[in-house]
Amino acid sequence: MIKLAVLADIHANHVALERCIRHALDQNADEFLFLGDYISDCPYPHKTMEIIYNMQKEYRCYFIRGNREDYMLNHRKNPEERWTFSSASGNLLYTYENLSKKDLDFYESIDIQGVYRKEGYSDFRYCHGSLTSSNELLIPENENLESIMSGLDVDLLVSGHTHIQETIVRGNKKLIHPGSVGVPWYHDGKTQYMILHGTKDGWKEQFFQLDYDLDALKKEFETSGIMEKALHWAKLTLHVLHTGDDYCAPCLKLAMDMCKEAEGTVKWPDIPEKYWEAAYRKFVKKS
Repeated sequence: MIKLAVLADIHANHVALERCIRHALDQNADEFLFLGDYISDCPYPHKTMEIIYNMQKEYRCYFIRGNREDYMLNHRKNPEERWTFSSASGNLLYTYENLSKKDLDFYESIDIQGVYRKEGYSDFRYCHGSLTSSNELLIPENENLESIMSGLDVDLLVSGHTHIQETIVRGNKKLIHPGSVGVPWYHDGKTQYMILHGTKDGWKEQFFQLDYDLDALKKEFETSGIMEKALHWAKLTLHVLHTGDDYCAPCLKLAMDMCKEAEGTVKWPDIPEKYWEAAYRKFVKKS
């Protein structure tokens, strides 16, 4: 039997990543599969990347990139893209300025999907979003899900991006989401990953939710400059880290809706902070 640790959506939370890796090694994991979104949202992305490079040297690892890495690569190709230190794009700009050429080249070298093949075990496919897009959510509400599942040439697809731990079954096909290491939803914000147990009969998932040193990560938010550069987005990230309740996307939508209603037009990232503040208060201060 083989044990494959699957880690997704780290989002620069190196403290949680170290906790999951230690736990996986304690479970005698043989190999590691990383499903992308290594960076953004949390401080000091280089700390996470150093862990990734060390894992690459020490263990049998498989890597793909996520939508956050695609954002960084697109920004390198299009430097005229205007990111500012603000609630809308400050997190992205902070992250980009703290990455190295080595990091960006690493993202360029990996795909958004892959196939796991090992003699004696069933093949399965893995991706960050979907097999064709790093930004697609493979959730029941996605009208493409049924055709994606029915069109699979394997019995198992493992996908990140949703930040939720779940198993979805369609006929004889299975889709598994391992949850998020770095910005996890639900379970009171505990860091999440899974181990796939492989046998000659197939793959069985085992989900984990773990406590980790959130106070250490919070101190990094306070000392790294990300709070001043990402503003309300950083506050929203801290909220989900503490509670498991994510309001980032709905808060962005509300801020944009407020701006459009008041000013007649809105264009990301030019959303005045007063609208962010109003949206933040609605979602977080009253939760």
